[in-house]
Amino acid sequence: MPYRMIALDLDGTLLDPEGRIRPSTIAALGTARARGLEVVLVTGRHHSVTRPYFEELRLSGPAICCNGTYVYDFPTERMVSGAPFDPADARRLVASCRQHGVDMLVYLDDVMLYEVLTPHLRKLGAWIDGLSTRPKPELRQVASVEAVLETKPDVWKFVVTHPDAGRLAGWYAEAETMPAYGVEYSWHDRIDVMPAGCSKGSRLLAWAAERGIDPADIVAFGDNFNDLAMLTGVGLGIAMDNAPDGVKAKVAEVIGANDTDAIAERIESLLV
Repeated sequence: MPYRMIALDLDGTLLDPEGRIRPSTIAALGTARARGLEVVLVTGRHHSVTRPYFEELRLSGPAICCNGTYVYDFPTERMVSGAPFDPADARRLVASCRQHGVDMLVYLDDVMLYEVLTPHLRKLGAWIDGLSTRPKPELRQVASVEAVLETKPDVWKFVVTHPDAGRLAGWYAEAETMPAYGVEYSWHDRIDVMPAGCSKGSRLLAWAAERGIDPADIVAFGDNFNDLAMLTGVGLGIAMDNAPDGVKAKVAEVIGANDTDAIAERIESLLV
């Protein structure tokens, strides 16, 4: 077995279209861990909505959350490393969103905040309501993001969204020119925004290096543009077949879609 670590994105990769981890994948990852491989979740999600899957897989190490803006250790309930937004940069980002008339979801230490209830957030809220995990994630509506930022909280990620693809693309074109931000599409109507320099790839490699693991010793699975830094920076980057063509064109390998047993089968083949 040439690898020492398996890194997995959640949505569109480890999770099937119904938001579940396939039993075959759970079994394959359990076998990999028994063989001594480390398994790490590398996700755009807030740690509070990563926790249920971390617990389902019975993992023990930290998870990389919010597209690499921080590493969260569930056993100690703390962020062990990270880079939040500079407060002035966060305010400028909100001003840009106002100018373009697009909506925002804001990730703070222990809460996710929004002003406009979108279909995605309605679905997320229903999922949270059905969780038995404690503590439950907190998704809270606020009247003004600017008023929240005046209290100077740590802001780890913004999700910028709008149902009008043209309006969202217009905001993206401007945001790409702003050196303080890293912007990546995570879905067709959602754009993740992190402090410049933060990505799944950079945080994964830094955390692995602390553990004496070389990039060549890592195999990673992902499905979207916010996974590319991870998929192209490790020994073997694998995209799901449901990934956009622009992602699949840049990775070493493409396997079946997230509604199949493709991840389990590929892990099993690596363990032979």
